Amino acid sequence: MGWWKEEHFNASDADGDGLLNITEFNDFLHPADTKNPKLLQWLCKEEAICFLRERDSDGDGKVNFKEFFHGLFDLVRNYDEDSDNSSHPSGDLMETPAKNMFSRLDKDGDGYLSDIELLPIIDKLHPSERYYAKQQADYIISQADTDKDRRLTLIEMIENPYVFYSAIFNDDDADDYEYHDEFR
Repeated sequence: MGWWKEEHFNASDADGDGLLNITEFNDFLHPADTKNPKLLQWLCKEEAICFLRERDSDGDGKVNFKEFFHGLFDLVRNYDEDSDNSSHPSGDLMETPAKNMFSRLDKDGDGYLSDIELLPIIDKLHPSERYYAKQQADYIISQADTDKDRRLTLIEMIENPYVFYSAIFNDDDADDYEYHDEFR
């Protein structure tokens, strides 16, 4: 079936008609950007499978605290404002916050995280394209916003073309374009 599975298609088919309309197809292509609960549940299950394939140290097919702490915690520790910690201690200092987060996520209290229990942190496990677009926009603004007002003027964009084209030009090309009259 290629890179996708029937379950992925069915989860994307929000109205269950066996067809994907434009919204459903977009959700199919970008599941992390959806609000479709069925597709988010599928994404959590897929992420759990991937995580278990890579990090299930005891081979039981479940995410226990030790596996969470040594595999997921660094990715997700700032998933909500209450657990946000701007300092990033390591080792034993992180075990208590990790246990607290694990307990909050482990809704049924069985000592393991199911795919459904990963839903609150799915955006950290599988960042959306919006996340990456925001990261890129923030970077571009930080580099091209010469007056630091967090907004770009046409002049700032023209005077900083290397910021916008760094993905397609190497540093030497960007330096050359910086001095061309057509960009001034």
